[in-house]
Amino acid sequence: MPIPRRTGQAEQALREQVRAALAEARISQASACRQLDLSTKHLSHMLTGRAPLTLDWAEKIVALCDKRIEVLVLTGPHTT
Repeated sequence: MPIPRRTGQAEQALREQVRAALAEARISQASACRQLDLSTKHLSHMLTGRAPLTLDWAEKIVALCDKRIEVLVLTGPHTT
C-alpha cells in the first residue's frame, strides 16, 4: 500500500477541481482511464494524493470533460 504524500494547497485544489469536472461531466474514472490509456489505480492515486497530479495530466483529464486548465499567479501576501 503506497504511503500518502503530503501535498500543497494548490495541488489539493487542483485535485478537487479535476474530480468535480469528472463528476459534472458524468465521466467515471474507469471511462477516463480507458480514453487516456491510464490504469485505474494510477488515476485513483493521482486524485487522492497518493501520486502527483501534474498539470499535464490534469489538462488531459479535464479535456475529456470539455474543460481547460488556466493557471493564475497573483501578487500580494499568501493566505491559507
